[in-house]
Amino acid sequence: MNAVPTSSQSTAETLTVGAAARRLGIAAPTLRSWERRYGLSPSARSTGGHRRYSLEDLAKLKAMLGLVNQGVPTAEAAASVRDRIYPASSPSVTSATSVAEGTRGRQHAVPAATPPGRSLTRSKPEPGKLTDLFAIANSMDSDRLTHEVARSLDRSGAVEAWTSRLMPLLVEVGDQWERTGACVEVEHLASDAVAGGLRYHTRRAVERFKPNESERPVVLACLEREDHALPLLALAAAMAERAIRVRTLGAATPVSSLSTAVRRIRPAAVFIWSSAPETADLDALRTLARTRPAYSLVVGGPGWRALGKPDGWVASLADAVSALESAVRP
Repeated sequence: MNAVPTSSQSTAETLTVGAAARRLGIAAPTLRSWERRYGLSPSARSTGGHRRYSLEDLAKLKAMLGLVNQGVPTAEAAASVRDRIYPASSPSVTSATSVAEGTRGRQHAVPAATPPGRSLTRSKPEPGKLTDLFAIANSMDSDRLTHEVARSLDRSGAVEAWTSRLMPLLVEVGDQWERTGACVEVEHLASDAVAGGLRYHTRRAVERFKPNESERPVVLACLEREDHALPLLALAAAMAERAIRVRTLGAATPVSSLSTAVRRIRPAAVFIWSSAPETADLDALRTLARTRPAYSLVVGGPGWRALGKPDGWVASLADAVSALESAVRP
């Protein structure tokens, strides 16, 4: 068993996933989930090349835990600490105000704990609010949840609804499953409802805005080892709202199949999503077929972030929409 470094030891020493989880007082699967969902990846390497958590990484995770323990939603806490530098000896973030300050100014980031002008004690929740959606998911009312997802998309648009309600909902039900070891059926139901609502919204947007058939489309895909394709559905919905044609290949697409599709479609842009480092493949990007006219290659998700944010990387759904729209309509 690896020894857990003490505060008097060198900050060059690192921790395995299990050791870091024990130090934080959480389960190792939870720590792995935070890496996958929020991009909180270990930054160090062992002498054998295995990824390890540094004490600086641990300080960042402790800051996140401090916020979560005060009631800040996990996604907001992660967004607040993710891109900050936390020296190993620095104090943890200790207030929900820090989340608001950390996310302020980042367009379409996860919203602050208390948006301006809204009361913490609001008695009547807004339609489609996260707490409502979470309660409906736990009641196992799939039809109502799908309806509320579609209603939220219609009211707010794909980017806002996904960023502030749908993605946090999926994170919350996933965290519930990891905390309790049960309720996996709620996670499946919520994922299906979000997917159904996004597809319905996309169909309505296509009918309403009628994409220009003379414009080159965009292709949305995941590489072969990536099974989490819901963000592609959110992006497709946002593209449909902008009357841009989309060809969604979905999850687990081999690069050879993606190359064949690109040659046939001749898109203006290709977007590739990765939720974790093991599903991001820089070599696959290099072998992807090129066409004339050329297309823009855009990548998004925590997996690409962990590989150093390659060319074309975007940090948010809003940034992905902007990059793809610019490629179609330069």
